[in-house]
Parts: sequence; structure tokens; C-alpha cells
Amino acid sequence: MQLNGTQLVDRGNRPSVNSRVGIRTYFINDGQYVDPYDVSSCTIFAKLSNASPSSVVDADDGLIKEDSSSVVLMSFGISGADGAPHTGEVGTTTSENLNYVAETLYTPGTQASGIYRKSVGEYVAVLDGTVDLSGGYDNRVAFGQGITVANGASAVQSYIDVWTVKMSQSSEYQLFINEFDLFDDTFTTLTEPLIITTRNKLINKHIKLGEILDLVVTTEITVQNKTLSNSTKNILKDYQIVNPQVKIQKVNEDSVNQAAREDITNDFVSTGITVTTDNTILYNFDTTTFTTPTTGKPGTYILTVKYEYLNQTFQSSPFYFTLS
Repeated sequence: MQLNGTQLVDRGNRPSVNSRVGIRTYFINDGQYVDPYDVSSCTIFAKLSNASPSSVVDADDGLIKEDSSSVVLMSFGISGADGAPHTGEVGTTTSENLNYVAETLYTPGTQASGIYRKSVGEYVAVLDGTVDLSGGYDNRVAFGQGITVANGASAVQSYIDVWTVKMSQSSEYQLFINEFDLFDDTFTTLTEPLIITTRNKLINKHIKLGEILDLVVTTEITVQNKTLSNSTKNILKDYQIVNPQVKIQKVNEDSVNQAAREDITNDFVSTGITVTTDNTILYNFDTTTFTTPTTGKPGTYILTVKYEYLNQTFQSSPFYFTLS
């Protein structure tokens, strides 16, 4: 995955302790992605030492315990549009609480850059193992007045990321707990060039005019080298595709008086694309925005995807789907 042009390793793609890990989470309410009123912090703990939520959650107010600083391995505060992090004070309703919805640039540095909003309901904290990272922790005091925690998530083990979130202005703060693992660097050496093949498949075949949905393209990666062990092949297949792009065209039935194909997208585009941990490409396709005379009409459309994997660029065969 990418954050403002910086390549990150998604939590599900075997991130190493020395990589930039995208601790990503999605917030959903009533069947749709939503932006919480306030995302206060993302705090990292070792899972082995905190297998039970009661070890980090205060029974009285449901927040992280005040005396948890000794077991906090890393903590991220919010990065507001004006550069001012969230105050951290429970129940405050300052303008800073609302500014987090603007995406801010990620720049590696010695202090935690914060939590970043990529889209509605999608937030990322960057656990950067390439720098000596540190961040402020203590949700009960103003930012900068709490405890500074040096990044301790530097061992090969399982972790939990605890998000302190206020879903609406009138609600109480609550905790959402997820998991991720860090692995050893998977350095490997080969004695011959890699032979890689990929195979893609479009899941959506029929779409109705007026729908806004994700076109889903699965990716199957195969290492063809017969001399490589299965363990090496499995490591290589765990790598994530990068720079995914999508092109959509409409097939014109009357190709005598007009071009056989009409571009819906401006050649290959990279916006509106998400890649899952198993290298499935999702492209948010909005059929309500068609404005030209021929587009926006029922008919046959073509989807083509392009992406990079290791040192190669792959392009899929054209996938046909119908709009009715």
C-alpha cells in the first residue's frame, strides 16, 4: 500500500521489524464506511503480555489504563490539518478534534507523524522500523504533557493495536483492538533469474447503471523456477504488488461512425484503487459520473489492470463486463 507516495507494507503482508508497516483500520457503521468524530490515538502492545483486554482496559471508563505506560510499546497521536495533534483530553470538543479528517503528509522522522486518513473510514498509523521512532502517550492529558514512548515494537512477535475512538460528538470514547505480526527480514539469495507469471480474474460481470461499487480483480502469482524450494517460493509469493493501475473502455457497437472503443478513464489511472493483503485489486467504479454521449449507456465495457511485481510490470488481458 502507499501513503502519499511512500510505499508501506500492509499489516497482512508479513511485515518485518525493519520495514514501514501500515497499521490500517476501517470504521464501519450501519453498513457504510464512516469517519469517527474523533480518533484520539493508536497504541501498540505486545499480544503475548496482553492476551486479555483487562490487562490494558480500565474497567471504570473503558479506556487504556493510566498505569499502562510501562507496557506501551508505541503510541500515535492524530495529525490535524493545521499540524496540531488532537489534545488528548477526554470529552473536549475543540476545533482540533475535527481537523483530523484532512489527510496529512507522512514524512519519516524521529517523532511519530500520527494517524492518517486515506479515505472515508480508512485510517493508517505508520510503524516505521527504519528510524528511531517515538511518540507521546496518555489519553487523559493534553498532547505534549504526557509520556514519551520510544518505539519498542522491534521484536519478532505478535502485537495488538488499540484505537481510542469517539464515534460521534455525544458518544463516549471506546477502544477497538486489532492484531498484527512482525517477522524477521526475509532476505534471500537466488542462483538464477526468477521466472514469475501472474494471472488475474475479474469477479464482477454484470453491473447496473447508477451503481457505485468496487470492481474486484484477483491476482494469482506463480513462481515457475523448478529448482527453488517451496519455502522460498512462498516467501516470494507473499510480496505485494505495487503501483496498481486501471483502464476502463466502452465497446461501441457502431464502430463505423465512431471509434471501436471509447476511454472511460484517461488511459491507466491510479486513483480510487485499493490492494488487499492477498493482492486483490479493488477499483471504485462510479457509473453515475458518465457524461459523454456514448458512455453511461447499457453495453459492453472493458477493464484492464496493470501493476508492478519485483522488477517486472504486468498487464492483464482485457476483461469484459456489461452495464445494464
